[in-house]
Amino acid sequence: MAAAQRLRDCSRRALLCFVLVATWEAASGQIRYSIPEEMQKGAFVGNVAKDLGLDLKGLSDSSVRLVSRGRTQYFALNYNSGHLQTAERIDREQICARLEKCMLNFQILLQDKMKLYGAEVEITDINDNVPSFEPGELEKKISEMTSLGSRFPLLEAQDPDLGINSLQGYQLSSSEHFSLDVQTGEDGGKYPELVLEKPLDREQEAVHNLILTAFDGGDPARSGTAQIRVTVLDANDNAPLFSQPVYTVNVMENIPKSYTVISVKATDLDEGPNKEIKYSFRKNKEKSSQIFHLNSSTGEITLVGDLDYEESPLYELEVQAHDGGDLYDRAQVVISVRDVNDNAPQIAITSFVDSIAEDSPPGTVITLLNVHDQDSGENGEVTCSIPSSLPFQLKKSFENYYSLVTDRALDREQEAAYNITVTATDHGAPPLSTSATISLQILDTNDNPPRFEQAAYTGYVRENNPRGASILSLQASDPDWGENARVTYSLLLPLLPGGEGSESPVSSSISIHSESGAVYALRSFDYEQLRELRFQVQAQDGGSPPLSTNVSVTLWILDQNDNSPEILYPASRSDGSTGVELAPRSSEPGYLVTKVVAVDADSGQNAWLSYQLLKATEPGLFRVGLQSGEIRTARSVLDKDALKQSLVVLVKDNGQPPLSASVSVTVVLADSLPQILSELSSLSASAAAAAGGGGGAEPQPGLTLYLGIAVASVSGLFFSFLLGLLALRLRRWRNSPLLESGASGNFSGVPVSQFVGIDGKCLLNFQILLQEKMKLLGVEVEISDLNDNAPSFESGEVEIKISELASPGSRFPLHEAQDPDLGINSLQDYQLSGSEHFSLHVQTKPDGAKHRVKALELVLEKPLDREEEAVHNLILTAIDGGDPARSGTAQIRITVVDANDNTPVFSQPVYTVNVMENIPKSSRVITVKATDLDEGINKEIKYSFRKNKEKTSKIFQLDARTGHITVVGDLDYEESALYEFEIQATDGGDRFDISKVEISVSDVNDNTPELAISMVVNSVPEDSPPGTVIALLNVHDQDSGENGEVTCSIPSSLPFQLKKSFENYYSLVTDRALDREQEAAYNITVTATDHGAPPLSTSATISLQILDTNDNPPRFEQAAYTGYVRENNPRGASILSLQASDPDWGENARVTYSLLLPLLPGGEGSESPVSSSISIHSESGAVYALRSFDYEQLRELRFQVQAQDGGSPPLSTNVSVTLWILDQNDNSPEILYPASRSDGSTGVELAPRSSEPGYLVTKVVAVDADSGQNAWLSYQLLKATEPGLFRVGLQSGEIRTARSVLDKDALKQSLVVLVKDNGQPPLSASVSVTVVLADSLPQILSELSSLSASAAAAAGGGGGAEPQPGLTLYLGIAVASVSGLFFSFLLGLLALRLRRWRNSQLLESGASGNFSGVPVSQFVGIDGVRAFLHSYSQEASLTAGSRKSQLHFPQPNYSNTLSSQKSCDVKDPFLLGEEIIGNKNDEQTADKVS
Repeated sequence: MAAAQRLRDCSRRALLCFVLVATWEAASGQIRYSIPEEMQKGAFVGNVAKDLGLDLKGLSDSSVRLVSRGRTQYFALNYNSGHLQTAERIDREQICARLEKCMLNFQILLQDKMKLYGAEVEITDINDNVPSFEPGELEKKISEMTSLGSRFPLLEAQDPDLGINSLQGYQLSSSEHFSLDVQTGEDGGKYPELVLEKPLDREQEAVHNLILTAFDGGDPARSGTAQIRVTVLDANDNAPLFSQPVYTVNVMENIPKSYTVISVKATDLDEGPNKEIKYSFRKNKEKSSQIFHLNSSTGEITLVGDLDYEESPLYELEVQAHDGGDLYDRAQVVISVRDVNDNAPQIAITSFVDSIAEDSPPGTVITLLNVHDQDSGENGEVTCSIPSSLPFQLKKSFENYYSLVTDRALDREQEAAYNITVTATDHGAPPLSTSATISLQILDTNDNPPRFEQAAYTGYVRENNPRGASILSLQASDPDWGENARVTYSLLLPLLPGGEGSESPVSSSISIHSESGAVYALRSFDYEQLRELRFQVQAQDGGSPPLSTNVSVTLWILDQNDNSPEILYPASRSDGSTGVELAPRSSEPGYLVTKVVAVDADSGQNAWLSYQLLKATEPGLFRVGLQSGEIRTARSVLDKDALKQSLVVLVKDNGQPPLSASVSVTVVLADSLPQILSELSSLSASAAAAAGGGGGAEPQPGLTLYLGIAVASVSGLFFSFLLGLLALRLRRWRNSPLLESGASGNFSGVPVSQFVGIDGKCLLNFQILLQEKMKLLGVEVEISDLNDNAPSFESGEVEIKISELASPGSRFPLHEAQDPDLGINSLQDYQLSGSEHFSLHVQTKPDGAKHRVKALELVLEKPLDREEEAVHNLILTAIDGGDPARSGTAQIRITVVDANDNTPVFSQPVYTVNVMENIPKSSRVITVKATDLDEGINKEIKYSFRKNKEKTSKIFQLDARTGHITVVGDLDYEESALYEFEIQATDGGDRFDISKVEISVSDVNDNTPELAISMVVNSVPEDSPPGTVIALLNVHDQDSGENGEVTCSIPSSLPFQLKKSFENYYSLVTDRALDREQEAAYNITVTATDHGAPPLSTSATISLQILDTNDNPPRFEQAAYTGYVRENNPRGASILSLQASDPDWGENARVTYSLLLPLLPGGEGSESPVSSSISIHSESGAVYALRSFDYEQLRELRFQVQAQDGGSPPLSTNVSVTLWILDQNDNSPEILYPASRSDGSTGVELAPRSSEPGYLVTKVVAVDADSGQNAWLSYQLLKATEPGLFRVGLQSGEIRTARSVLDKDALKQSLVVLVKDNGQPPLSASVSVTVVLADSLPQILSELSSLSASAAAAAGGGGGAEPQPGLTLYLGIAVASVSGLFFSFLLGLLALRLRRWRNSQLLESGASGNFSGVPVSQFVGIDGVRAFLHSYSQEASLTAGSRKSQLHFPQPNYSNTLSSQKSCDVKDPFLLGEEIIGNKNDEQTADKVS
């Protein structure tokens, strides 16, 4: 029904619109319509075509347009019917808010006629809005102590409708506690207030739900509701209540800590902080506070200390429960303790020795112990014990004292320390025990000698070892400790035959480090002199007296290849020759010519010798036995074989590295003696020539120097080693550990803290220990009481907070004083300083003694008022009964807590102020002020608008804390000249006050003109005629009178003008011809200025683009272009770039480039060379080379380039271009003279030997195909036979003599001349010139023949070095030295044999030097000397004519593999007779050598 009624109302209003269409006003051109709000989109408004007399056929969006200032278009024109229709749904409240009349203005623009008509549509109100609350739910919090008649403001409902359709009244749902009172303001507004009619009680009803209804006066009426939730705030009007007055509980004394003994529980009917209960002990003794803990939140009493039935079987506690206010309740807790065996025995170490010597006798006292058990009876009887496996025992000495003594002998090496656990066990059920650990260190005595790791030691060292080298290391250990375990090493020198004082060879050969046991060599051993060394080493500890151990050491000397083979036959003569061997020419292959015999002083494989034919006159004629050294013929002697055959035989041992020696053997192939004698003379001459020619090995001049340095180094090292050994002997020292021991006679007693109270007596018990007599004496001291303690409070200042609403008779607990004294000396009475508001109540125990106080309370006698007196200071005094009496005081500070019993009051009922409408935002308009006599949160005032319209809230802002009213929006006198609203001040509770504020607005010219562009053309061609319309403007000023009159203007320099067309509409037109090239765009600033004082103006900028026409041809940057390109350029390379610009725009400014080909002689159709050589990029203007240019063929190129734009028709411009080809250094110089022949020679130039310096011999002539500096040539003499004889002209190329020709100058002079150009990089050519130095042709021929002979002699002579006359003397000395060395060697060999025999008799064991395991066939006996031979291989590199022979010895490959030995750098086995030296003598093996 409501929807049908609404539809009928809309129909009536639409008919009314048709009837009441405003009449046409020809003078003003204004039409008016009226429609109701909420019409659907497309609803009919008016017939514009009929009212304006427009032709329907000519209606279109290009001819007629609606123009409005707002962003939203509410209306649209139907071009088919000419009707004005709604463009969307229109809401009057949204557009006009609370305005009585809602008008929408717009203009109708006839674009073809450039004519404007004003239109105005009135929007009428309908009842389309329901009164609404914001928010829909309101929560009010009211204390249950609030007095009757209290008022509480409610939120007003909002209804955007006007008149009868707006808000009319309020209704409240029924409630016995609340009623509704509606106040009507001066502006006619309705302000609802909630009034308290009946007292509230939160405990009966905590929440009241009400419904507030707001209704309007429409037909039908509309209404809105809001839920009001009144929460009753709690007041502390209920005291806590314990569940029972007395709590009793029984516990065992051995319950664990943190165990919950009992829980007390109190309840409070209040809520929130008033309901939160805190539990505390009312009066708790210090001892009880250390045993029990009360959880203040849960009421749990837990055990935090140790319960002891013997100490206290009963505990009485008083517990107090406090709520969040000042109310409390008390209860008593009785805890009974039951006895159990809960005390373990205690062990106290009275006397203690932490270390004893391992040779201490049995019965030595270690520790004195005391055991004690706090329990009584059998629970207090204690038995002590230790583990039976320990060498100790416990002996009871006196009462509960035990002594720990040794039971048997101790050994530190078996057990260096003991952790002795003493266990004390009582006789309870179950028994309890306690253990104590005593750490005892066993001190060392020197009862163990050092022990070597091996029973005997064997070491190996190579001969020729460096002095001071480490041979082996001995290690001995001592199980003792400290100095007793410190081991030092020394050599025990063996006694040699000849007396006790003779020098032992051991002391001069080896030494031992006294601390590390390392054995060092004091000299370099020689295997040929000494092969084995035996001695003893002593290891001695640092004890007192010291103990020692000896060990035998055998040191084997290992052979090293340090002796070269010595050739015994053929023996060298004094002149260096070895004699001549004869071989018949008729001898058959295999004929024994002679035999080379050699020996090696080394042994084993180092003495295995092999023979090799190193050099021979006829390589295939002779051969040498590899093992025997026999020289035999390898083939038959031929006639062509020379009579004299020179052989060089190399003898090499098998050591590492191998050493060798060589011998020359001369063999004469002859059958008769005369022939031999004839050849011997030539042989001697040849030998002399060989000696002078340097055919042998060159001497080594530095060898003597090296040998001298080696001898000095070894001697210095040996001397330093002796000095170090002596210093080491002097530094030996020993320390004797001293054991200091003493007896302590300290006094030991029981801690003073052990007090026992019996019948009020204070007794102190302790014992006196006589350690020497092992006797204890008991002592007991009684302590009597004095009045030496004054009563004292835990806190000297007590602060109590009491609400000013607290009723008289309220009680507040106080903490009692404490007095440690007893009897009459203890606390007796309390006194309180005089106060009319408070008194003191002391509640005592039934016996009436003051020191048995049960409760101390402060009683309120008179109501409090914080505003009169906020703080009360009292003094509480506690007095004891001593003589003289002592007292203690406590300051009690009572702070009266504020209650919200005062209402805020404004300083004035009405606040008035005048402001200008142009006042800036954030400016303070006025400040309202209210005061409240309360304090704290009750005094905190918050300001708010009582009922503020939506528009007013957007303009003014009220600071809720300071009361400042500031402007946050724009004031407009034309819109509203007066603002009235109410301010409410609310304190922290529910009390408030209301005041009124009136703000008058004074009018100023504060509105600038508004400039709207109705139509604009963004661009026009530059050839547009004057008078072309650019834009249509509309100006408007919200001010009235002269302030609203507006004048428009533009800068006079622009080619435009403004013309007024209709009312406030202006048209912007062109004033003269335009040129885009001079100005491509205009920013036209239109300024609208009103006639106010001062005038205000607004500017709008119209951006206009001038469209281009093709009226400008392209223009090149230069009148002519010149380019350069180097010859040999790559094809496609960029040569130069041409640039042409066109001041036009777009296609008219797009430039393309092309070549204009020149016409060449020969006809019009001939191909131009330009097109085949270059090209141009049509867009960028870059010129590219189509081929590689050659400066020698083409040096210049001329052509034209055309630039054409993209206009219609197109315009073009031509430019001339000249391209120069630059030369590049790409041609080497060409030598014309002297010209090269077919065989590569250049001929011979003749120069007389008598020519003077500067004589012109010849001239080198050269040319270069390049040009410029690339063709500049310079000449240089690159190479010459005689560097200083000739010179070449730098620029001319002339070859001239630089000095006179000398006799030593060669006949033929070869010159190399270099010809170089000056390019970058330079190129060059060279030519060889031969110059012959001769005065005539016969001389030339003679010199040429001698030159050839000399060359032949140089080729066959092999060195041509002049003989050295002094060489014979050196050779003689060398022969004598070698002979002497050989003789000395024989004597040394004989002495060595005798020494080996002697050593074998002296030492216990020895090695045989006989080679019994080697076949006899491998020995060659010459004069009683035997040499051991063995096969091996080598490489020999011989260079003819070098006067030196280089021998390379590779690593040998042995057929037999021997086990390696871990000795000083010994990696290969050594064969000594039949034994192979190994790590163990019983594992040695022997290998046969084949």
